[in-house]
Amino acid sequence: MITIGMDAHVRNSFLYATDAAQKVLSRGRCSNTLLDLAGFLAPVEREAIARSEPVRVVLESTTNSRGLARMLATYGREAGIDLTVEVLDARKLRVIAESVCKTDGVDARVLNELACSNLKLAVCYLPDDEEFALREHLRSRSDLVRIRTMLKNRVHAVLHRRAILAPQADLFTASGREFLRQLTLDEAGRTILDRYLAAMDRIDEAVNESTGNVKEQSRRPRWAKPAALLQTMPGIGLITAMTILAELGNLKRFASRAAVANYAGLTPVIRDSNEKHFAGGISHRGSRHLRAMIVEAAWMAAPRVPAYHDLFHRV
Repeated sequence: MITIGMDAHVRNSFLYATDAAQKVLSRGRCSNTLLDLAGFLAPVEREAIARSEPVRVVLESTTNSRGLARMLATYGREAGIDLTVEVLDARKLRVIAESVCKTDGVDARVLNELACSNLKLAVCYLPDDEEFALREHLRSRSDLVRIRTMLKNRVHAVLHRRAILAPQADLFTASGREFLRQLTLDEAGRTILDRYLAAMDRIDEAVNESTGNVKEQSRRPRWAKPAALLQTMPGIGLITAMTILAELGNLKRFASRAAVANYAGLTPVIRDSNEKHFAGGISHRGSRHLRAMIVEAAWMAAPRVPAYHDLFHRV
């Protein structure tokens, strides 16, 4: 087998390719485009075809690792070689993170050596196209909601700096908006306030459009039944249900409910060695989007379900 260690960056990557005898076939840097990757890997392609050997590429998990993996898979299909790509969990590659001599070339070589070893490496799950599209819709909606919350806080700050007490009702309901329109402010305050409110109106439209996209996704055969089932649980609505499904992906990859909790970063940190025992808070590992939605659902469900309410107050 031909093995390639790939130290990926935003615009370019460093690749280190060897054969089964650890002979270097190609090493160096190339830009992250299909054309440049194909040109750089030409020697590897020739050797793979001549020897009828498969090619294995390993790289660390980064923001663009899924895109690079798909690009490499496309190259393999077009080149007619058996090429597989594995994205390794960067957090579990301490041999690279704690290296004294850390350069792109060294990192690529270490990835290559790890792939050639008999070690069981932690491989990241890559969502398929449908899962990826759903995640993108949900995360963009979450970004828009976060921006809208920031604007709401800025509106409160405008009033607070002028010692104006807002009514007890929400400022952004119909009555609250009427209060803001009738408010007597200095020129700067009125201009800034109106600008924030206009921006919020545009964000509201974008959030509604994004919610419509999620609803369209929820009607797909793959999501319709599990989304409806999740929404029978207290505290879980459409957005929460779709976020859970999108972030978990293929449920068959989890061996138990405990594995799902661990993936969501909701399991406690435990340190147990000899006579020393420590149990801390949750690990906060895994998808923060999934964890945030599950926690929000718990806050909504706790006051509504007696069993949850009693458990919450007992803990």
